[in-house]
Amino acid sequence: NLVDDAWNAVVSGNLSAVDFLSFTGNFVAERELAVWQSLAIGIRGVGRLLQRDHLPLLAARVRALAGPALADLGTTARAGEADLTAKLRGLLVGLVAVTGQDELMQRRCRDILLHPDADGNDPELVAAATTVVASIGNVDDYEWVLERFRNPDTPQEQIRMLYALAEFPEQRHVERAVEFAFSGEVKTQNAPFLIHRCIANRAHGNVAWQMLRRRWTEANDRFPSNTIVRMIDPVKLLN
Repeated sequence: NLVDDAWNAVVSGNLSAVDFLSFTGNFVAERELAVWQSLAIGIRGVGRLLQRDHLPLLAARVRALAGPALADLGTTARAGEADLTAKLRGLLVGLVAVTGQDELMQRRCRDILLHPDADGNDPELVAAATTVVASIGNVDDYEWVLERFRNPDTPQEQIRMLYALAEFPEQRHVERAVEFAFSGEVKTQNAPFLIHRCIANRAHGNVAWQMLRRRWTEANDRFPSNTIVRMIDPVKLLN
């Protein structure tokens, strides 16, 4: 609740983002999932406020904050561990690798994704690795994710790969993801959530939003009416 209140104070303009980041430094020893979930929301929110050339400074702070907890947990699932521990590991891996820009963790995520059997197919690690690889991915990675969507081992993997298409860092890939949502290859109940994630893309959300605006009537005709509001929720993040 304390972390949530602090971040809400930033959103309302009653606390500076700098003070919020200083405040997060008190949680280096924290090991509770719920607290880290709130920290991650705030830290990622701060990341959206910064210019791109300032992100390396935020990344260094994130590595210093989350690195010790991740070092304690390790990046390999352990037999018999609690579900909350596995979820915390996945959250920290994603936070350190994406917001923290940790190249070693990024390489570890690529290894997890390409060789899942070596890690026992731990779903939290695989899910985190999918997002990480997409967030730093190139055209070959995009094609690999798209192929896994089309030929998944499980329905869960298909959904995971679908939503990962929105995480890629290049504009052309986000544009492809929006077009793909309208292609008919994606189930109509899932397509709005792919678009949702495209609009939430930090670098190219505005592009996705403009594409959707141009196809607004088609979207309303094609997608379930109860998904439309949720589809456009990330517009509040755009500037």
